[in-house]
Amino acid sequence: MKMRCPACDIPMEPLVAGIFQCPQCNKIIKEKMDNDEGKDQDKIKKLDFQDGEYFYRNASLNKNYEICEKGITIIKSPKRWLAALICYAPHLKTSKYIRLSWWKKEVYQHGGFFKITNSDVLKNVIIALDKINASFDEFWSWKGSFEENSKNNDNVFEDEKLKILKYRIIENLTCPNCNKKLINRKSHYECVHCGEIILINGYKDPIFDINPKNLSLKFTTNLPVNFYLVNTGITVNWLMAEWKAIAVIYSNDNPNKKWLRFYTWERDVQSLLKYGRSGAQMTWNAKRGSGSPNIYDKKTLKLLIEDLKKIANELNWNIKNKGD
Repeated sequence: MKMRCPACDIPMEPLVAGIFQCPQCNKIIKEKMDNDEGKDQDKIKKLDFQDGEYFYRNASLNKNYEICEKGITIIKSPKRWLAALICYAPHLKTSKYIRLSWWKKEVYQHGGFFKITNSDVLKNVIIALDKINASFDEFWSWKGSFEENSKNNDNVFEDEKLKILKYRIIENLTCPNCNKKLINRKSHYECVHCGEIILINGYKDPIFDINPKNLSLKFTTNLPVNFYLVNTGITVNWLMAEWKAIAVIYSNDNPNKKWLRFYTWERDVQSLLKYGRSGAQMTWNAKRGSGSPNIYDKKTLKLLIEDLKKIANELNWNIKNKGD
């Protein structure tokens, strides 16, 4: 099988034995030898922060879409690489975010990413990972108490806060963000003061961005996962157009083999605002191009949590609770 460029996804040309070059971007890659063929287990390899150029040289990243400033390798094996990166858009250097990136195969091709844009979402991710780490054994089998079991907790949001916000929107036309008056635009409500948009889904069911601080962070099975079955998961961010969660999943063909996956779903809010509501438009679909980072070895969770805290410190993001 011919070596393919991780950035351009085209066949590479051999320079000398074991070294290949891409004819399009001129990237040079050394062929990796896998001495343990057939076993693609995550091997822990701890590294400190590395410059973004290291990831550009060795993995699939595109500078046209985002700039990687630096990052930490969480796990790396001959066929799998998981890293937490500090990135920003080419023209928005002051607006930095965390990209949890997963690369696969010998050439470290893009396998998936999970974007964390602010400290509140990062805090939710760390809390969710801690809860999952405490509630599952090394084979990803549930070991939590019965009261916390996902089968009995499908509430994504703090119920009372959500009820109050919805009541104020429907009965008083009050903006959930700035508490000022909303304008009825037929297909949606709009706040002319802060720009908040609220969609109307059926009778008295407004849909709006939920503040990450108001998420319940409870285990739930009510997630729009395709192809696999959800053992349980936790929502870490929920907006009108985007939903992020971390879930333990398994295949119907092999229910004994479970693993952790980071999910991002989206829906076409622009069409809803332009044309009004339809059943198809309200459905959640996997975010295009994001893929789904996977974690198979539960030992990786502690490493990931530690590295995310390091990155929070590097970004000066406050993820501590009051009183900590």
